[in-house]
Amino acid sequence: MRLIKRLVALLALALLLGVAGCSGLTLAYNQLPFLAGLWVDGYLDLDREQERLLKTQLQTWQAWHRREELPQLVALLDQAQAAFEGGVTPDELLALERGARASMERSLQHAAPLAAPLLASLQPAQWQHLQHRLDKKLDEWREAQSGPDGADERADKYVKSLTLWLGSLDGTTRRQARADAQAWRVDVPALAQARTARHAQLVVALQAWAHQDYSGGTTLLMRNTLPQPIEKPYQDQILASVQKLLNGLNTKQREGVRRHWADWRDELQKLQAAT
Repeated sequence: MRLIKRLVALLALALLLGVAGCSGLTLAYNQLPFLAGLWVDGYLDLDREQERLLKTQLQTWQAWHRREELPQLVALLDQAQAAFEGGVTPDELLALERGARASMERSLQHAAPLAAPLLASLQPAQWQHLQHRLDKKLDEWREAQSGPDGADERADKYVKSLTLWLGSLDGTTRRQARADAQAWRVDVPALAQARTARHAQLVVALQAWAHQDYSGGTTLLMRNTLPQPIEKPYQDQILASVQKLLNGLNTKQREGVRRHWADWRDELQKLQAAT
């Protein structure tokens, strides 16, 4: 089970790319300042001057990321491919997990001083707007998870995540994954409590950046990426489902995973070359 947990962490490096699949990677990455700007504005309700500052800082961050961090992600994918081909060992998976988290931490460390002027300019009403949006997102999540379609929504997201990580899945595998997700036991109040704590820590981290406490804010944000104890029973069910799916991959499906990761590598190298 420890090996499977490490593999899940490895596969989660796909989420660092911030896009829903290889086909849109180049387009999404090149439009990152625009897309991220819209997303941030939705949470902070920026004025025009703040919007201009955000756009400039996002462009600066992206230039750094393209130059410095894309090569690191290419190397990480090469490590993943080698581990996948040779029969993954726990040490290999631990090294890959460390590499993925290190990439995320470097990205946050570089973002901190760029984000600080914008965050320092926020008015109390804008911080309140952020909290309101976080509360609204939590209410929407709680309603969806508690409703009659909660199991179907979890199944849809699970299959989508697996497809992101592994590439196309055959019909049998998709049906099994959906059935597993629909059978998960979900303590919605407990998970909502964890999300509430995570949202609160996010606000504290951003306020630390606003006061130029870059290290403290980054530490809190990295801590926010780790599961809380109250979430462990739910995550154990997910890991068990992933273990069963991975153990059932046939030769053709494994080849599909190899191609999927190779496509990511090619796209990342093209983006890097466009510096």
